[in-house]
Amino acid sequence: MPLRLNVLAVIALIGVSMTAFAQSKPVAWQPGYVGSCGGCNLAGRNMSGWTLSGADYADANLEFAFMRGIQATSTNFERANAAGVDLRSAMLNSARFSDAILSNARLMGIQASGADFRESIMRGANLQGALMVGANFSNADLGETQLDEADLSGANLTDVKFDKAVMKATILNGANMTGVIMTGSDVAGASFRDVRFIRADLSGMHHHDMADFDGACSSIDTLMPSGLLLPLCTEVLLATNAPKR
Repeated sequence: MPLRLNVLAVIALIGVSMTAFAQSKPVAWQPGYVGSCGGCNLAGRNMSGWTLSGADYADANLEFAFMRGIQATSTNFERANAAGVDLRSAMLNSARFSDAILSNARLMGIQASGADFRESIMRGANLQGALMVGANFSNADLGETQLDEADLSGANLTDVKFDKAVMKATILNGANMTGVIMTGSDVAGASFRDVRFIRADLSGMHHHDMADFDGACSSIDTLMPSGLLLPLCTEVLLATNAPKR
């Protein structure tokens, strides 16, 4: 009888141990918050992989937050302080960052097509390989940014500062680049096909001889670098609308 009791006790202990082991196994978990967190202080917070689509983070403090790979389609980040934030590979399509601070942010590989970055401060940010087709950057500061191989086709870049930006192999086909400032920017391998440079300052661009300006045009008050000649947009427009013979 004592032997039988001992065996039963061992079996019971094994059962408890197995249950505890099962409970301790890692479980796939994707946290998120899709409500309103306007003005929240999330500085330095680890939110990597969170789902925030449609949420309101206006005026939030996101300084140096870890938000890598978040799902934030149509999320409101207006006026947020996101300096130094890590948003690598984040899904930000149609997100709103107008008047936000994104200086020195890590934005490599983000998908932000149709996003709103109007009047945002992105100085020193890394946007390598970012997909931002049709995004609105009107009056934004993108000085000293890394834009290698980023795609800004059809983007609104009116009055954007690109001074000292690295734009190697950047795609800007069909973008609105009215009033842009390109002082000291490196555009080796960049594509400016069909871009209209109205009242723009291109005088300080580097390696423009290695960029593609096919179909691009300028206005009479556009400042050009030595060696770059673009037709006036009025002439291009007249040629396009001329009746075919």
